[in-house]
Amino acid sequence: MTSIYLDNYPYSKYFKCYHVSEIDSTNTFLKATHILFQDHSILIADNQTNGRGRFDRVWKSDNDICFSIVFKKHYINQIIAPLALELAFIRLGFVPAIKWPNDIYFNEKKLSGILIEDIYEDKFQASIIGIGINMTSKKEFNSIGINDIKKLSKEIIISTILEEYEKLIHLDDNTIINEYIKYSMVINRTIIYHDKEYKALGITKDGHLLLDNNGIKKEVQCDEITFKEAIIK
Repeated sequence: MTSIYLDNYPYSKYFKCYHVSEIDSTNTFLKATHILFQDHSILIADNQTNGRGRFDRVWKSDNDICFSIVFKKHYINQIIAPLALELAFIRLGFVPAIKWPNDIYFNEKKLSGILIEDIYEDKFQASIIGIGINMTSKKEFNSIGINDIKKLSKEIIISTILEEYEKLIHLDDNTIINEYIKYSMVINRTIIYHDKEYKALGITKDGHLLLDNNGIKKEVQCDEITFKEAIIK
């Protein structure tokens, strides 16, 4: 059985923090047990043995930052989560970019990924926000680590992210979206979608990407497109 304990480190006065030395996935655990946790709970793992990304891709953790947050209210987390990381990193001394829908990049290498899973049982129950941040680079995944950029403790990084998250959930949707667009590496770029070129115009509050091809507009969900080779300029 996974041994979880309350964390004594004061990450944030707004979040109740739990800690585990090793777990398969913080998101998987909280999805199964969310009813036991109060709103604004966070589970931090020293190590994940089976971390997940979008499309159930495996994220290998090697002493990286791994944590998940439980929200019992419905926020536009698909926009807030990457923006909270972006603003936190800026406060900590460097400026990465948001790669729609859920990644943070620095120097064209992946620094962080986010997995958002909403739970419904007839009606909305909770959102689980999983955040993974590389502390060291992983060349096989074209990734970069925090240690390659600046020496920062995990505690400071997590604390700063939580502070930014708490600020953002109290702002109106338009303010959040406009702030997100400022740091996007996709908006105003040309995208290949179904073998046609589109300009990425913006993002909706549902987290969908707005595309335009000579006046023909498309609203694209994150599971409809991959940006591995889609951004051309």
